[in-house]
Amino acid sequence: MIEVPLSYHRQWRPHYPTYVLFQHNGTTHFIRLRRYGSRYFFSDGLKDFRRTHGIDDSVILRFFGGDKNTTFKVDVIGPILGQLRPRLMAHIADKIKNIDGSKETLKLTVRIIELWFVGTPGRSEQAEMIIVDSDGDQIHVVCKQDQLKAWKMDLKEGCTYVMHNFRVTKNDRQYIVCDHPYKLIFIGVTVVRQCELDGLPLKKYRFVDFSDVIAGQLQPDLLVDIIGVVGEFVFHHISPISKRVVFKLMNLSNQLVSCTLWDDYCVQFLEYLDHHESEGPIIVLLTNARIKEGQGSYPCSVSNSLKASKLTINEPLTPIEEFNQKYLPHCYKKTNVYPEPFVCPCGKHNDRAVLRYRVEVMVNYKDQNTKFLLWDRECTELIGQSADEVNTLKIEDGDLDLNASPKALDKLLGHLLAFKVKIQPQYKNSTVLKCSSDLALINDVLDMFPDAETCSKIKATTPFDSNDPVHDECQSISITVDHDPLIGLPLTPTK
Repeated sequence: MIEVPLSYHRQWRPHYPTYVLFQHNGTTHFIRLRRYGSRYFFSDGLKDFRRTHGIDDSVILRFFGGDKNTTFKVDVIGPILGQLRPRLMAHIADKIKNIDGSKETLKLTVRIIELWFVGTPGRSEQAEMIIVDSDGDQIHVVCKQDQLKAWKMDLKEGCTYVMHNFRVTKNDRQYIVCDHPYKLIFIGVTVVRQCELDGLPLKKYRFVDFSDVIAGQLQPDLLVDIIGVVGEFVFHHISPISKRVVFKLMNLSNQLVSCTLWDDYCVQFLEYLDHHESEGPIIVLLTNARIKEGQGSYPCSVSNSLKASKLTINEPLTPIEEFNQKYLPHCYKKTNVYPEPFVCPCGKHNDRAVLRYRVEVMVNYKDQNTKFLLWDRECTELIGQSADEVNTLKIEDGDLDLNASPKALDKLLGHLLAFKVKIQPQYKNSTVLKCSSDLALINDVLDMFPDAETCSKIKATTPFDSNDPVHDECQSISITVDHDPLIGLPLTPTK
């Protein structure tokens, strides 16, 4: 893009041509004029002209208008080939921090660190991005529908560019992705040229402190990044109108923040849960998240933004890997019992081993039975004591036989429960993902059996006596269906 020389403004005003002709080396090229404010530029077609004749952007062109000043003979100042020191345009790149709306003929050397699209492709779509310069300063940029077609294929997250000419407007939307007071809008004379540039930083996450979210001490209109491990699944709701899932995120200090994911983000989370629920801690990284201010008894919470957010779950990104390493004190890897400090297989130094339950029980329903594998969380809830506490009492009673089953395990007998399980044919058992003694939930599960009309509903919560020989096994009710009434229960920790 080249600005039209002042002399032609005087001759054309107020009737500017739509196109002019560039003639060079026996060829003629149509070049469109673009207006921006009171200024005009040679724009569309100029890139093809340079490419055809091998003329680099750094080479100076001289124009001579001989046919009513709309046909220009173009001369090149200096050789095109073998030019050792081309004459460059003296324009130092502007700094993002200095953008204040006073000028719009900006030249920026930047990296696109985030890119997303809003609207319907081909109809109302626009691109939005965050760019960063060599000082690490960021600004929000919008390429609206009328300009997107020309630039969509050139815009790539992570790539570096030289960009020229934008409309500068106030950054005053309801939610903002940068704290810069201004944002940039693509216009007809915007130029974007991808090139390899050094010294431009990669994306840096702006992780929010859970304490600030809980205390409500954050700027509510500024989108933030958040990372944590899923500590508790609250509920989800799916309808033709909207989709929503709510869970608690926990940081390394065991602080909890409620997180809500909507629509596509909800689907992504639930699909991951379906395939990887029992494979380890679920570490979630959500960028450009909204902060919802607390109301009454409801504390502050976070949720995804409409399209600007990116949801990443347990992927090999540096922040997730670093979080996982620091989360290792919560590791559930299996190890032998060491009486002295040791290093876990995951690499974490431990003062001592922490005992956890892994109990195989026989369950029955009517005249059928099978084996279920109960893990630490379920056993602790049903027994009312942790494995460490049970072992301590066992030793205090003088029972040092590690192979002897603690008396406390008898408390597992006789429970009537609804289970969600993962079938493991290779081990000839099913591992328990969730369980509940809630009667309403149990009756909901009973209703799903094919012979539900012949099943007696449970009406009382009278616990079985563990000494009763008739009830020497766990009673259970379990079914696998598309509608899972157990979905709202807390997640089973990784074993």
